[in-house]
Amino acid sequence: MSDNSVIEIDDDTNKIEIEVDKIDVDKIFIFDDEPHKPHNGKPITMIEISPNEKYLITYSEEDRSIVGWNVEDIDKVQLKFHKTVEIYRYIKRTAYDIYVRSLCVSDDKKLVGIYDHDNKKSFIIDMNNEDNKIALNLEIDASNYYCTFNSKGEFILYSLVYINRNIGEHKIIWIYSTQTKNDKWECKRFYKIPEDYELISISKYDKVYLFSNDYIYKWNINTEKSVKIFDNNKYKNKFETKNIRLFSNEKFIFLKINDKIIVYSIELRIPIATLDINDGNHF
Repeated sequence: MSDNSVIEIDDDTNKIEIEVDKIDVDKIFIFDDEPHKPHNGKPITMIEISPNEKYLITYSEEDRSIVGWNVEDIDKVQLKFHKTVEIYRYIKRTAYDIYVRSLCVSDDKKLVGIYDHDNKKSFIIDMNNEDNKIALNLEIDASNYYCTFNSKGEFILYSLVYINRNIGEHKIIWIYSTQTKNDKWECKRFYKIPEDYELISISKYDKVYLFSNDYIYKWNINTEKSVKIFDNNKYKNKFETKNIRLFSNEKFIFLKINDKIIVYSIELRIPIATLDINDGNHF
């Protein structure tokens, strides 16, 4: 983009700016004392940060490698390299026989990934100790699609669980303790998502974002209350959930749908700004 596009929100006490511009990745992700580039110079295709922003991982689909970065020791704009792992060593598949669907990482550097091969399976890597083997106590026929960690250090997994031909599949959100017992994380509780809802994402604040019948909903796992935050009938956008990106904090939700960024006020419960990132005009 030749020009920067910026949304400014001023509520007397807080000011938020969203700048849409090209990021020079090579200036951010560097090795401290190594002549090589991360991921052997291949493009970064996925970036995930831990809930309390202590650790960050990057993934290159072309290189099939994951690199961990220490965020707490950040020096100006440059992150500190921690470790590189090659994922095919952990899933017993050749490097080009997999597709990584979802990645997440905890503040204590536990990395979880979901990959496609015959079925949607998951792997767990302890970036501090790769010899530390960890598995989930999920002993059912399930296809995993999405994973994340919340701010309390719990692991959250979204799966489709096949029961039988008559019952079909259930959409389940599993909440796991990350206190390892017998090399496994134990499931603490789970929730079923209604059949006509699709998962978009889950925030570190235990907010589940769902899409159904042209509406986007925010559902609180802890209170089990939901609120409608977006009505697509107003905008008439054609989109799929895979094209929706969402970021939230305690006051605002930032919703990217195709080429539009919509800012939603949690306190007011209404959209307060919209930006078309192609032309930078507000409406």
